[in-house]
Amino acid sequence: MNTYKPLKILAEDSEDLQIIAACLQDALVPLSGLDYDKENGNFHLVANRFCWECEPEDCESGTFYARVAAGLAIHHVKEVQKKDLNLQNKEELVNLLTIHNLEDGCIHLIFSGGSEIKLKVDKLCCHLKDVDEPYCTPNKPCHLEEKGV
Repeated sequence: MNTYKPLKILAEDSEDLQIIAACLQDALVPLSGLDYDKENGNFHLVANRFCWECEPEDCESGTFYARVAAGLAIHHVKEVQKKDLNLQNKEELVNLLTIHNLEDGCIHLIFSGGSEIKLKVDKLCCHLKDVDEPYCTPNKPCHLEEKGV
């Protein structure tokens, strides 16, 4: 993974958040990696993000890509709503498709299968940081458009 450089990104507006969303597209999130600290107004997410910025490596046994453990902290959270997620199933992995901030004062975490977490915030402030070294995977996320569907 010779092109890897650890990410450390701060988002304070919708444009910044779009960059974090692009970095976390297709991240695998264990439900055990979600935490809301209501007292301090912080929502944390730990994910295995796909390193879209890294070139794949070809070797005799195939093509390999990179994933890395990353943490996302969202601050000033006043309320958390979930849709179609059973947070009791801590072993379940969900696929994070995107994050967006509408003009409704909320940050929306959109997962495959239609599930969502909506965070009502006083103001937009979050940061993303890679927390480990990348690891190899033979699996690259594939979207329907890429398959010609």
